[in-house]
Amino acid sequence: MQQQVSSDPTRLQPRQRPWRRETTFLSSATDRAGSIPEFDPSDKIEFTRKEKLNVGNPQILVKEDDYTVADILLELAAIRQEGPQKYCILGTRHCSYLHQQIIELLSYALVLSGNHVFTSGAQGTNAAAVRGALRANQTDLLTVVLPQSLEKQTAESQELLAKVDDIIAFPERDGMSLDMASKLCNSYLLNQTDQLISFAFHESNTIIETVEEAKELQKLVTMLFLD
Repeated sequence: MQQQVSSDPTRLQPRQRPWRRETTFLSSATDRAGSIPEFDPSDKIEFTRKEKLNVGNPQILVKEDDYTVADILLELAAIRQEGPQKYCILGTRHCSYLHQQIIELLSYALVLSGNHVFTSGAQGTNAAAVRGALRANQTDLLTVVLPQSLEKQTAESQELLAKVDDIIAFPERDGMSLDMASKLCNSYLLNQTDQLISFAFHESNTIIETVEEAKELQKLVTMLFLD
């Protein structure tokens, strides 16, 4: 028998077989909305990033400080150097008690190993260097250079310097400002020594200028910032 097909489009539904069961899984969002929204793949999704991430360029290497042949030869000579050397220890007056202990221990170790320590007479770093050298009981390996006369120093400094045998003073500079006299004193110290060890803050202009001068003189420089 030929099956009759109705011309009514509302009745054009496929017959479902009794053995086939269709299962549809809907997300909770679909259940709430009632239907799945349409999506056109050609549409561009716009989004705004709150912060711009800066991950850098992994292909670019960080440029290190340039070393000249003279710098390398100086470092090799210092490593192979046998015998005592002359160290200049200079630094800021505003030095904490902990830093003074470290500087004192450094100066003590240098003198104890036969090195000659040069420093100036101000409080803080220089006074710690003097105390450390005196602890080694080798006063001939300690030289203190004052920017002006001994009388221009504070009472506390004069009391400490009374224990030092080798003191070089410049009373003719008493009429100068302490800043100018200190710069001249530091230049004199650099010309008497082989290496400079300095302790300073980033705003310690006089010490930083001394460090730059030591580099120009091709001295070995160790610069330690306390901030």
